[in-house]
Amino acid sequence: MRVKKQDIGVLALLVLPGFIYYVFLLLYPLLQGVYLSFYRWPTLTTRVFGGFSNYIDVSENPLFWRSVVNSLKFMAATTVLQVTIGYILGYLVYMQLRFHRFFKTVFFLPNVLLAVAVGFIWGYIFSPSIGILKPLMTAMGLGEHYISPLAVPKMALAAIIIAQVWSQVGIQIVLFNSGFMGISEEILESASLDGASGIRLHAKMIIPLSLPIIKTVIILQIVGSLRAFDLIYVMTEGGPNHATEVLPLHLFVTAFRHFRLGHGSVVGVVIFILAIGITGLVRLVMRHDNQS
Repeated sequence: MRVKKQDIGVLALLVLPGFIYYVFLLLYPLLQGVYLSFYRWPTLTTRVFGGFSNYIDVSENPLFWRSVVNSLKFMAATTVLQVTIGYILGYLVYMQLRFHRFFKTVFFLPNVLLAVAVGFIWGYIFSPSIGILKPLMTAMGLGEHYISPLAVPKMALAAIIIAQVWSQVGIQIVLFNSGFMGISEEILESASLDGASGIRLHAKMIIPLSLPIIKTVIILQIVGSLRAFDLIYVMTEGGPNHATEVLPLHLFVTAFRHFRLGHGSVVGVVIFILAIGITGLVRLVMRHDNQS
């Protein structure tokens, strides 16, 4: 469709709000963060150009690499769990079983809660004094030895992953349900008449037809998990012994507790590079699957 000259002004006015939002609230902070990553603050009012020294300092910090590993573990676990659970429950809702609207609301309800509220809820659940796990452990004869998973370095990250999946899987269910509703029923009926059913129907028809929504859900989940901060901060503040300190939390501690703004900006750049790199890899792999 060709655009008439008299319509260019109207189109420009329609695009202008989105362009302003993108430049001043997305592009400018990003470039500002990269710019600040090359500076140091010896005092509160003095800024000195340091080149790549901040990047070298951050790369030599063991806590930075531990936060990278924690972020990757958190991203991988939450992505696999949320995509798998979201796909299964989304398909069950799509089948419109009895009370499917009620369960759809119940599944999505945790998603509307603030992350701070979710953190407090799961903090109470894991509590050794008033949590619901204590009676279960007591019934198993292990009540005297029960310790909150949030206080055990090897279990704390897994406990937070459970809380994150519980609070966010609802949006994945809705997205998958919407994707399934976009599949032509005639195609599924034809496949059923040809003998496809159950797992074979999913493997040969539903999953290939759902690849666009699967890719979208995975990318959204990856980006969201790399930005996770508030839930982890409320539940553990990165502890115990930095076992749950992911990259956003490491950025917060570095920049605003130790007041190393340059080093914190470096961590922000790393988060951006990881998000772009991993999502680009996912797009490349799934594009190859679509072509094959």
